[in-house]
Amino acid sequence: MKKTVCAAALCILLFTAAGYSQKKAKDASAPIKVIDQNNMEVTIPQKPERIVLTALPLPSIYALTGEPIEKLVGMHPGSTSAIKNSVMSVMFPRLLKVPSNFINGTDINIEELMKLRPDAVMYWAEYMNQYELFKSAGIPAVGVKTQGGGDVIVTMESWLTLMGDMFGKSKKVDAVLAFGKQVQKDILTKVEKIPADKKPKVLYVFNHSSDSISVSGNGFYGGNWIENTGGINAAREIQGHSIVNMEQIYKWNPDIIILTTFTATMPEDLYENKIRGQNWSNVKAVKNKKVYKEPLGVYRWFPPSGDAPLMSMWMANLMQGDVFKYDMKKEIKDYYKKFYQYELTDEQVNGILSANPEAAKGAGFGGKH
Repeated sequence: MKKTVCAAALCILLFTAAGYSQKKAKDASAPIKVIDQNNMEVTIPQKPERIVLTALPLPSIYALTGEPIEKLVGMHPGSTSAIKNSVMSVMFPRLLKVPSNFINGTDINIEELMKLRPDAVMYWAEYMNQYELFKSAGIPAVGVKTQGGGDVIVTMESWLTLMGDMFGKSKKVDAVLAFGKQVQKDILTKVEKIPADKKPKVLYVFNHSSDSISVSGNGFYGGNWIENTGGINAAREIQGHSIVNMEQIYKWNPDIIILTTFTATMPEDLYENKIRGQNWSNVKAVKNKKVYKEPLGVYRWFPPSGDAPLMSMWMANLMQGDVFKYDMKKEIKDYYKKFYQYELTDEQVNGILSANPEAAKGAGFGGKH
């Protein structure tokens, strides 16, 4: 009798274990649901194997998740051009072969996209016309938006968290998030104690040519970088970004000018007055040789990118050199080794800090960046 009871109990245990294993196996393949930044629920495969990223900075954020680069099967040509002219082309050479022929600016060729057989697409959430195309084709589409009124650190953290949810990599991204938050906290704590009269007036030139000058105002990336690291945005009266003329720049007369990698213009072009129809020689920042080209790492450092915490340090050094003493070469090497699992050479670090004019080629982004 005792043996019979034991045998029955063993059968029940085995049956239960088998049922649990089957349930677990079933759950492991079940689709998952995420809430995107349009506040819409999106159902994607539990383990998406083919990812398309149409928002330009996203490949650099994706690189921090630990997901295989091979899963990226499509991206925007603006991303490709930035990668081609950056250290990311050496870190992840396969990205140079990722197709981008399915998108031109903001226009999607859905037939070409379908050939990539994507499991999920991540896109700029403002472009609902794209969403409707993805939806009609049955492609799960996850929208992203700039967060925090153009705050790059807040945006980068929100995108990384969303990707962590999508790919089941939340533990992997926690360390990156913690590092970025700590850097931001340390800088803001010190900046809050700096009086206004000790803060330089800074102009962030977003795009530039002999035909137009576009600057970053309030609620846009450049303005936030300046204000969050100890400067005063000369163009804070402007909302977003806007085209201005030289008369307006003379009026602002900034102490510092920063040039993005969305423009081919270099500091020497302003120092030597090479821009046809523009005279920069009497602008304070130009006279004092305080025009700087932002770095280019895994992506352009102006918008959200995987290098956003490093940009905070670089900007803090630039805005308040007496307060912040970040050793940028060491910080960059340490960050890449820890979070991208890549050891940079001294030459590569110098390349990141000395963005080349070629980086601006093909930077068309159709209104977003």
